[in-house]
Amino acid sequence: MTSFQKLITCSEGQKDAHGFPAWNNIFLPSDSNAFYFVDNRLPEHVLRNLVFHISRKPRQLITHIQRIYHCYYANLSEQLFAALVDFLVVLDRRGTKISRRMIIGTRSKLSREQYKSLQAFMVNEMDISALAGNQYSIFTKGLIGTQDLVQQVVSASTKQAYDPLNLARDYIEYSQLAEARDVLEKAIVNEPHRLELHQSLLELYKSTQDVSGFKKMVDIFADLNIAIPDDWNELMTLFMSSSNEQ
Repeated sequence: MTSFQKLITCSEGQKDAHGFPAWNNIFLPSDSNAFYFVDNRLPEHVLRNLVFHISRKPRQLITHIQRIYHCYYANLSEQLFAALVDFLVVLDRRGTKISRRMIIGTRSKLSREQYKSLQAFMVNEMDISALAGNQYSIFTKGLIGTQDLVQQVVSASTKQAYDPLNLARDYIEYSQLAEARDVLEKAIVNEPHRLELHQSLLELYKSTQDVSGFKKMVDIFADLNIAIPDDWNELMTLFMSSSNEQ
């Protein structure tokens, strides 16, 4: 009988110097022989071979994941960022779940600026042309290849907007509540008519007892002349009663 384990685990440990979760065992090499390198003691040689194979066969996704895995465990921040950017370019707006998992799962080895850049990509409709790589990137700025120099053109009619509600739920799943709150607050300002956004944000305020964040959003609604759904008044009453009891 063959058993399968998840490639990426989501257990959260202590935070690193940037305030990011320092997750342990993001990748489990025992899950697949594809992540075992015979010459693992020669990281530069291994990485160079992986980059070469990706440049030859960019749509072979397992090689991309091998490259990300290797850079992650070798603590190569710049190379890891380049590997993630190349992976997202090749996916071309497909595979949103694995894209999010790779970005969130490797964030402890990325700089704050690198993570914010990738996070902005996921929030802003996964616009490939906005991805900026570095000196280790193979594909950047929407180019299919460094030799073909064929630029991808995505018309407005084919753009697929990314749902902020799904992104917020992913953050909540990984206990990244501050990020989920920020996404929901921004989304509600842009789409105040979506009641499910309001409900998710209110549940987050209630579970974290975030009274200050709640009041801040109420003030924003007043400034923008946005009508407040009844659920906001109910939570306001709950917060006020809790405050009086104390």
